[in-house]
Amino acid sequence: MSEIVGFAAKASRAFGALAAIAIGGQPMRLLTRDEASILSRAIEAVAVGASPERQIFMSPIASDQDFDALAQENGISIAADGCADVFLDWPHALALAKTLRSFADMGTESAL
Repeated sequence: MSEIVGFAAKASRAFGALAAIAIGGQPMRLLTRDEASILSRAIEAVAVGASPERQIFMSPIASDQDFDALAQENGISIAADGCADVFLDWPHALALAKTLRSFADMGTESAL
């Protein structure tokens, strides 16, 4: 990934496999496989201009932290209450999308 974004797969008895993403100094966000898939597609669609949306928002079921990003000309700015916004340029945003998609596409926890 990058020094700004960290990723780990975690297990949850309630939700199964979760993607844990840490962005800058913001609180960790936990995503189910379905949420990771949806978020990866949203980031990619905005990055390549396939979607005119400027805001990407998700409130993950297993996380206390929303994912709230605003598209800019050169990337996305990710916000979290009480924390500084973190800017990811398009290559880093697309790398995050690719990582989330790979996680979502894994069939079983044993593949983690």
